[in-house]
Amino acid sequence: MNAISLHRPLEGEPLLRPITHRTGSRFASLLITCGLATVETARIDERIRSGFFENEEAEVVVIATSCDRPLLYHECEVLAHFSHKDLVLFRFDPLEGASFDVLLEGSQTWQCNYFAWRREGDGLWLIPAHTEGPFFRLSEKGLETFQGAPYESGYQRYAGIIRAIETASFDGRF
Repeated sequence: MNAISLHRPLEGEPLLRPITHRTGSRFASLLITCGLATVETARIDERIRSGFFENEEAEVVVIATSCDRPLLYHECEVLAHFSHKDLVLFRFDPLEGASFDVLLEGSQTWQCNYFAWRREGDGLWLIPAHTEGPFFRLSEKGLETFQGAPYESGYQRYAGIIRAIETASFDGRF
């Protein structure tokens, strides 16, 4: 990123790029599934349509984009610094599906390339794509960090991964 991106908010331009309809539908579904927003809220909340959602009670900011890595890291770091909250960057690619990057409050290090994982009756988890790193549970309580996996076997890991390519849903499968 260049220094010009820091001046955009002063000139009236948005800090974040607009999101596509497909990304927006998956973003709304994600927020509803993890309990950060209700169906009624998701329909009328302009923040969700713009790809930015902040929950004061959960102390988490969730941002949606269609951009590839490493785009938007700098802008998200600025937002995380000013909000003093954990930040989840939701990335949606129509061919690859949903993935996530996490920046914990006060940290300088991004946790990159996480998948949504869920089983029926359980919360939404963010698990590392390469099976190493912390595990996160995203819920109405916020972003919780765990060292242990929420699954017991490789089959359960694979069966619970949600890419949201065909449908916008983040409901559990098994």
